[in-house]
Parts: sequence; C-alpha cells; structure tokens
Amino acid sequence: MRKYETFFIVDPDLSDETNSAVDTKVQSIVTSNGGEVLTYNPWGKRKLAYPIKKHTRGLYVLMEYSGGPDMVAELERNMRIDERVLKFITVKLEDRFDPEKEKERRDAAAAFKEEEAAKTAAAEEVEGEEASAESGGEDSPEEGADNEE
Repeated sequence: MRKYETFFIVDPDLSDETNSAVDTKVQSIVTSNGGEVLTYNPWGKRKLAYPIKKHTRGLYVLMEYSGGPDMVAELERNMRIDERVLKFITVKLEDRFDPEKEKERRDAAAAFKEEEAAKTAAAEEVEGEEASAESGGEDSPEEGADNEE
C-alpha cells in the first residue's frame, strides 16, 4: 500500500450542495477501490495564478489517502471526466505505507497539540493574574473622580 496526496481545484461558482457532492464522489472513489482517505482539507476559495477554463478563482482541496496505483488511475480518470474539477495533481508520498504507524503518528501529534494548548492557556492565565494584581493597587478613574469633589 502506498500513500498519496491529491491537490485539486473545483469550480468556485458551484453551490454548497454541489461542492459536497464532489467531496463525496472523490472520497467514495478512493474507498470503493480499496483505499482509505487519511485527511481531506478544503482550503477555501482563492485566486488562481492564471485563468483556468475562464475562471480566475477556485475552491482548493487537499486530500491524503492510501491505496494502490490502480486506485489512483481510477481517481484521476474520474477527475478528468468531471467538469466541476478544474485542475488536479497527484503526488506519491510514500512507497511503503503502514496505516498503524500513521495512526500512532497522528495520535502523537494530537497529544502534542493538546499539551501546547494547555501550556498556552496556563500562560495566559498567569499573565491575566499578574495584570489584575498590577491594576489592583492603582486608583480607578471612578475613585479618583470621587476624591476631587
């Protein structure tokens, strides 16, 4: 089993329902041919570097998946036929892909993100306490106004 990445651009003028239909179709091609979608990241609508089929904007999508070379050929064949897909490119990331190692790597990455979020939250809490301690010793503008009368 190999690991691939396909980057494709979809017509930006399509409705949300049509975009979700394209998403479903692309992912189902991978799964029906014995592959597994690892990540599916729509990047949103962006300006194209050059006009493609008279479009200056496109909906960018990045998909990582695992499978065999026949599955990639079928996916690309379907993308060529589908008029909603403006451009695509597929890159082989790994020749020998082990889904278990990928799962372990993702779990480790998720744990790392959680630790970083906790550290950030703790640091913000400490900064907030220091700021409130510093402002507690000073007169507030309202208290100063009372003293002037």
